Amino acid sequence: MSDRSPLTLGVYALAAILALFELAVLWQGLHPQVSDDYRAYYIDRSTTCLPQPVIGAYIVGTKLDLRSGGDDTRELRPCGWDGPAGDGMHSVGETSLLRFELGRPQALNLMLELTGTALPGPATQHVAISANDTPLGTIEVAPDQTDSFTLPIPREAIADDGTLTIRLDYPDAISPGPRTANTYWRSVKLTAASLVAQK
Repeated sequence: MSDRSPLTLGVYALAAILALFELAVLWQGLHPQVSDDYRAYYIDRSTTCLPQPVIGAYIVGTKLDLRSGGDDTRELRPCGWDGPAGDGMHSVGETSLLRFELGRPQALNLMLELTGTALPGPATQHVAISANDTPLGTIEVAPDQTDSFTLPIPREAIADDGTLTIRLDYPDAISPGPRTANTYWRSVKLTAASLVAQK
């Protein structure tokens, strides 16, 4: 059979197409086109919190009970929470988010009722809290002790469409075991939360 037969040329063409396909797949693997959240969680591993789409519907002034049997808050929790349980919503990882759709920007007071984890570790859990990337402050939560914390949120920190994402970062989060991934580390339990308009 001649080297220039149609069958041979077809085999070469198919091999070239397969090689190009494999190169394209390799290029995509080395330079993936993914969202910033996906990249941070799966590729860079710079966060333990991969936000899921939530509705975030909330009426200002409502105090939420985050224990089992309390309010259904699934659509307010994009990531970083486990539960609810009888002692509240357990944080998992080094960051947790709460998302609220408020309809319009307004000055608010954020109330969080938190209990520190009882796992062996630091004397207190530091929790850095921000609103749409505006730092609100850092609080200290004692192990197995429930305290209420109130932080003001300026109107300017809330998006023009009324969207508000509360971020809790846990620099002292504790690993429950020696081989536990940081996406399962523990810090606090959230038992109640509210947003109240400033007077």
